[in-house]
Amino acid sequence: MIEPVALPTRKSEEPSFVMDVRIRKWLFVAAFPAILSMTLSAWSAETSEWLLAGQEGKCIPLSTLTKKGPEFQDIKSPYQLVEKMRAAGHKAEIKEHKAGSRPAVEVRVPSRDLYVMFVKSSACGATEPVKK
Repeated sequence: MIEPVALPTRKSEEPSFVMDVRIRKWLFVAAFPAILSMTLSAWSAETSEWLLAGQEGKCIPLSTLTKKGPEFQDIKSPYQLVEKMRAAGHKAEIKEHKAGSRPAVEVRVPSRDLYVMFVKSSACGATEPVKK
């Protein structure tokens, strides 16, 4: 026969797995603000660094997309534009170009006659042609 096992009744007699769960919970709660802060700062940096590639290497603010329509007013990244167009029922294509000194992301939405190239703002300052 199987003998019954006495369950612990006091905290000092808790099984080790209970202590492990408490420690993990405490570590999560203690680390959560730091993790949240890092995630938000990375997200804000990612969403604020995109510009449109213009002629002759110039960089153009994303606000110029509003000329195509008011639905482009709050676009912050090429990925957000693709999501928004697909949600509206348009076929949107995205292609990342990583070769060269100026990586870019191309977005095509043929039904809206929209073909744009996004570049990171860090790539704009160093590659702009010098005005003579």
